[in-house]
Amino acid sequence: MGSLNDFTMALPTIINALFMFAFGTCAGSFIHVVAYRMPAGLSVISPPSRCPVCGYRLPWYQNMPIVGYLFLRGQCSACHVRIPVRYVLSEVLMGLLFVAIYAVLFLPASDDFWYSVGDGWWHAQGVIVAFPALVVVLWGTGALVAMTMCDARTFLIPIAIPGWASIVALIGWPLAALVAHDARQPFPMLAPSWPLCVAAAGALGGLAIGRVLLFAGMLPRSFEDWGDFAESEGDVFADYPHARREMIKEIAFVGPAVLMGATGWLMAGHIPAPAAMHPAVGAFFAVAAGFVIGGGVVWALRIVASVLLDTEALGLGDVHLMSCVGAVFGWRVALIGFVVAPFVGLAWWLANLFRRAPMRMPFGPSLAVGSFAAFFLKPIIATAVIAGMASMAHMGGWARNDPGGALAVASVLAVAAAVSAWVARRIGGIAAAASILLMVGAVIAWILAAGIRPGAGAAVAALLVAGCVTGSAVSGAGFEDEPGPRTALSRILRLLAFVVVLVGAFLLLARPGSAN
Repeated sequence: MGSLNDFTMALPTIINALFMFAFGTCAGSFIHVVAYRMPAGLSVISPPSRCPVCGYRLPWYQNMPIVGYLFLRGQCSACHVRIPVRYVLSEVLMGLLFVAIYAVLFLPASDDFWYSVGDGWWHAQGVIVAFPALVVVLWGTGALVAMTMCDARTFLIPIAIPGWASIVALIGWPLAALVAHDARQPFPMLAPSWPLCVAAAGALGGLAIGRVLLFAGMLPRSFEDWGDFAESEGDVFADYPHARREMIKEIAFVGPAVLMGATGWLMAGHIPAPAAMHPAVGAFFAVAAGFVIGGGVVWALRIVASVLLDTEALGLGDVHLMSCVGAVFGWRVALIGFVVAPFVGLAWWLANLFRRAPMRMPFGPSLAVGSFAAFFLKPIIATAVIAGMASMAHMGGWARNDPGGALAVASVLAVAAAVSAWVARRIGGIAAAASILLMVGAVIAWILAAGIRPGAGAAVAALLVAGCVTGSAVSGAGFEDEPGPRTALSRILRLLAFVVVLVGAFLLLARPGSAN
């Protein structure tokens, strides 16, 4: 009797998990269509699915995810050509991914490790009430997978994919706030501070003005003459010599957004904040802030790095990807995902270090994986950050009490970095050497800064990190022409430099372990 009661209690969860798996397999099948057709400029609706070899149009029962593949025994019923197994594998994996998302959001109790991902809101609402929010998260996840597949295969991200995900977020999150039950758990997309709300609204208005001016022909499109320097149609690695000139066009486009956003921030103090903002209005502002911050950080880095290096440092597809992340998952997830992404890319690059065949790696997949990890692996990232801060506190206290020993360790690290850089230069390229010097330089900066005054410590850190950043930027310029593992213009190392500067500045201000 007890086992029957347990099964009865678990039955709703089982049904929900089965529904999520079926939903995920359908999403996986559609994502394959999107990733194949959109980069080629084809419609994702028409023509219906058909065999790419003989053109046989698949009837509905052969087009069902997983079941259709098994029914056909892995081959076309007309010409009997083998159907690549990657199609059914992607459907299975997306189904399992959707089940995992459901489990992480709705099932953990307050004392479980994964509870902090949803903070109890999803569990308190239930699947039915939280369905609008669930659609937003699942759509955003599917968009990240589709953009990863497109960028990995073609080095291009169709703007429609992140655009539709952002629109779904703009509709879905306020709707979820309208139908949500009153609960103690905070809504996943709470309104940011009032100045940020006003600034985000102003920035969105500025972007709308920029779009109108662009479509009216009053602003030129950037990189319009890219094809003149491409060796073939669709060449995304052309040696384009006018990146700085094109950044002026993009600055003109984002100028109204920056101006109106800054004006909104400054004027927020003169605009009375609502005494009690409706949750739906707050969700709208949260989506707007996430969209602006997520894309704004990447776009700012794209412009600055492209002007300094006179080459396109980041693609506009990466900007739209992170705007989508901010709109769907929130501006905090977008910032954390941006910080995590370079390490994801570096790990993938190191995994392919000894692969001598030419291999180029776009940065979009790293941004997608980093953002996904920032949202769904929040407990793991939080644990790692806490452990890192504790280690920094211990290191800071030790360096303060024994500055001579700290200097000795810093010297050993410097020598080890030089040796590792020399080895990396011999086997993997000069950019690998720059990455090693960059990261070790940050560690040395912290050790030397931990036992001295904040001002002097900041100066030491700035000199060491600036040297590593310069070496990374300069050495990465010719990385595309080297054999072996490659990245798109050493973007990972340049972003690592940016991340290290931000994290180093935070550590110097926080100075864990500096207090007695």
